[in-house]
Amino acid sequence: MIDFLIQNWAELLVAFMAFAKVVVNLVPSEKPIQVWAWADILINAIVNDARKEKKD
Repeated sequence: MIDFLIQNWAELLVAFMAFAKVVVNLVPSEKPIQVWAWADILINAIVNDARKEKKD
């Protein structure tokens, strides 16, 4: 079990984040959405965007 978690931590983290985003968007309150937006900005600051813009 531990080997599975160690080998697949990135995929599990992405799956958890997707699930959490769905749950947050289903909550009628505005506060969880603001907290998720803050966490999303933090994650984007840590992880670079792999896409490159094309220069003409």
